[in-house]
Amino acid sequence: MKSKLIHNINVFEDAITSDSWALLKDGGAQLGRGDSWKSLVEGAEVIDGHGKTLVAGLIDTHCHGAAGFSANDGLEGMLRTLEFNAANGVGRSLLSLVTSTQQELIQLCNSARELKDDPRFLGLHLEGPYLAHSKKGAHDENKLTKPNETDLGELIATGVVKSMTIAPELFTESQLEQLENGGVRLCLGHTEIDYRGAKQFFENHPKSVMTHAFNAMNPIQHREPGPIPAAIEAGAFIELIVDGVHVHESVVKLIPAEQLILVTDAMSATGMPDGSYQLGSLEVEVRDSVARTSSGNLAGSTLTLAAAVKNYTAISGSKELALRAATVNPAKAYGIEWPTLSLENHLLLDL
Repeated sequence: MKSKLIHNINVFEDAITSDSWALLKDGGAQLGRGDSWKSLVEGAEVIDGHGKTLVAGLIDTHCHGAAGFSANDGLEGMLRTLEFNAANGVGRSLLSLVTSTQQELIQLCNSARELKDDPRFLGLHLEGPYLAHSKKGAHDENKLTKPNETDLGELIATGVVKSMTIAPELFTESQLEQLENGGVRLCLGHTEIDYRGAKQFFENHPKSVMTHAFNAMNPIQHREPGPIPAAIEAGAFIELIVDGVHVHESVVKLIPAEQLILVTDAMSATGMPDGSYQLGSLEVEVRDSVARTSSGNLAGSTLTLAAAVKNYTAISGSKELALRAATVNPAKAYGIEWPTLSLENHLLLDL
């Protein structure tokens, strides 16, 4: 494959370097600044980056599907979602499953084992079935259930469940420890938990993450602050869906940038026209690129992570903070190795 030399760019690694260039090759990159690239043009495709920002693939830790496919469809849906993400600048993905029965989840987990050697695949994120009924959002309430050690053990044993969104109030402490000891990152979400309960949860489980903050949880009130201030005070990493629909931009600013993880919560309609789609067993209508169930609940999003980075750049005024929220922060939160810049793995963003 022909190497690619991109000049007149910013390069983001842990920080942004301006007036830069990158020679992208199979498996790696050579970086520099100024006009020193001119001696390296032989045999390379030369591209003027026009001041755009080059970054290794982004990391999406909450993504249900795209391009008409869903991770809940099985192996093909998972592969198609990974392909869409890669084509849109996401180098590594946790694929999310919506609430399903134990039998369905085990079957999907076994299918996902076929992807264990795919560098784009970080594992599965189970959003449910251990969620609060009153905060179910776009989850089938008939499939919500309470945890037991046998079912949790079966899920852990598949080896592909890397994170799980849970309502902590449904769990015993030993069950939470069972998941953590099995290599599953706990994500607080779709929960009725209050401030005190959330504070205790994050103290006992300091590596935990908050799932799509402000959505499907108790709001911030002046006498009942709810779980979000508890997550902020604990220094936990906190997901946000920055699509202009799930959370108002003034509320986005409440989350400290160093704790922010940008996610898509994308469903199968991402990259597709408006129309009728499925999210698990629920029918979803997409109008003006906004997905809702028949009851009016938001049903994931049609957001790409590159768009989320652009949106947060506009809100925060910082390209660097936006890029960190889609690379460095999720890598830290989940113990993920951040992808290396290469011909196969790069994204040029106009921020």
